[in-house]
Amino acid sequence: MSTNQGLTRQGTHAPERVQQRATVAPLVDVYENRDEVLLVADLPGAAKDSIHVHLDKGQLTIEATRAETQPPGTPVASEYQARDYHRIFAIPQGIDGAKIAAQFADGVLCVRLPKSESLKPRRIEVRAG
Repeated sequence: MSTNQGLTRQGTHAPERVQQRATVAPLVDVYENRDEVLLVADLPGAAKDSIHVHLDKGQLTIEATRAETQPPGTPVASEYQARDYHRIFAIPQGIDGAKIAAQFADGVLCVRLPKSESLKPRRIEVRAG
């Protein structure tokens, strides 16, 4: 496991030891259709309760923690590393932030970003003058 350890001082409290795990950007596919932008992120090993999706100042942030597992025996070769996920996306104009929804199943997070009505294509009726 890759870890960074540091020593920080918070205010007047005694020094505190902070342990931080390595972080990787999850693999993501982005789709767009008439009604929404769909973001599909692979978060293998993450639990639903460890996933945080935030929208702030036009940026969508995805964070998740991948749980550590106990090996079933003594490792002979080990390539798995417990890492956390973190990725930030700039959200395009015209997304209705109040209606953003996220769903997680089978290690895949789907974030639906609905377009506001003013951004959707529409037909303009031509009247006789």
